[in-house]
Amino acid sequence: MKYKLLFLPFIMGAAHGTELVYTPINPSFGGNPLNGAFLLQKAQIHQPARAEKNFVDKFREALERNIINTLTRRIADGDLVDGVYDTGEFLVDVSTGADGSIRVQITNQITGEITILSIPSIGG
Repeated sequence: MKYKLLFLPFIMGAAHGTELVYTPINPSFGGNPLNGAFLLQKAQIHQPARAEKNFVDKFREALERNIINTLTRRIADGDLVDGVYDTGEFLVDVSTGADGSIRVQITNQITGEITILSIPSIGG
């Protein structure tokens, strides 16, 4: 029993503590500027590859954007006549209420989701 008590003080006295200092790695937050290229390369590796679209898909998307932009501009200007407009992926049903308000029902033809926008009359 004597030997165990003598050995215990030597173990407890050997522990030393040091101050912890945080050093950022990212140069945007004060880290070493030489880490920038390495971190950028790592981020680009983990990005999913973009699928190349053929001409027909690009043309269809551009046409849809153009139709949607035209509809939006005409609704905002108050020049749009009532009717159903087919953009390919969406059906846009525009109708004017008795009070001059505009009701736009947008139906996603793929999912069947319906969104209704009600725009109050401006001026009058």
